[in-house]
Amino acid sequence: METGMSTACFFCRLYNEESVRRMADMGIKDIELFFSAMVEYKKPFTDEIRRICDGEGVRVRSVHALCTQFEPQLFSMHERQREEAFSIYRQVLDAAAELSAGIYVFHGPMNVKRAKTLHVNYERTGERVTVLAEEAKQRSVRLTYENVHWCWYARPGFARNVLAHTYSDNLYFTLDIKQAAQSGYEVAEYIDDMGDRLAHIHVCDYRKDPKRGMIPCLPFDGEMDWDGMKAKLNEMNYNGLMMLEVYPSDYKTYDDLLDNYNEVKQFFAD
Repeated sequence: METGMSTACFFCRLYNEESVRRMADMGIKDIELFFSAMVEYKKPFTDEIRRICDGEGVRVRSVHALCTQFEPQLFSMHERQREEAFSIYRQVLDAAAELSAGIYVFHGPMNVKRAKTLHVNYERTGERVTVLAEEAKQRSVRLTYENVHWCWYARPGFARNVLAHTYSDNLYFTLDIKQAAQSGYEVAEYIDDMGDRLAHIHVCDYRKDPKRGMIPCLPFDGEMDWDGMKAKLNEMNYNGLMMLEVYPSDYKTYDDLLDNYNEVKQFFAD
């Protein structure tokens, strides 16, 4: 398993270009770029990130878009909405390709009408995901659908159903630990659902509070069953990315963040 860190760890503390430099100074060579504005999908921003990475020996392994601004509309019944969203999607894929990122972390549509029971039309969803996955494949980017408690992939079973209706070999999945906890399901259930298409993991932790709900925290500071997860991943010969993605409020100093990163790296290396 390979370990990296997401620029999301520095959100609103540093701009992305500053985050990349900071991680390089910390000795981190594999990163996820969490785009924080649409202007970052285009030049000259991507050129600047490429220049920094090349100079520091850093590799962008995955990208994450501003998903709520266009990903839901990729599944819209309204053709004009859908085509507009698709043009933005291509920009993100082009940015990923320019940065040699092999993974696009995807949220897809949101479940905004929570009062109604969500019924996913898997046949239509699979057809649309096929188009998106094949578009990414043209740029040597893997589309990895992430479990998110406020989106369609909020519960185990979604991955299997989408795969059954998708005619592309370029659909993979990202596991997010805190999102699994927020959805109310065990991480192991999502791992089973994703199976051998699991390609990317957002590493974080959580604590459950009866009044405040699920509280995110640094890995090994919460309730996550790390030994159980590691054993399950080893059993399936998982060799993908373990990307540290925590909130800036989860740590006090950059030294604390680096110490935790090294702890994660050591844990999954043993």
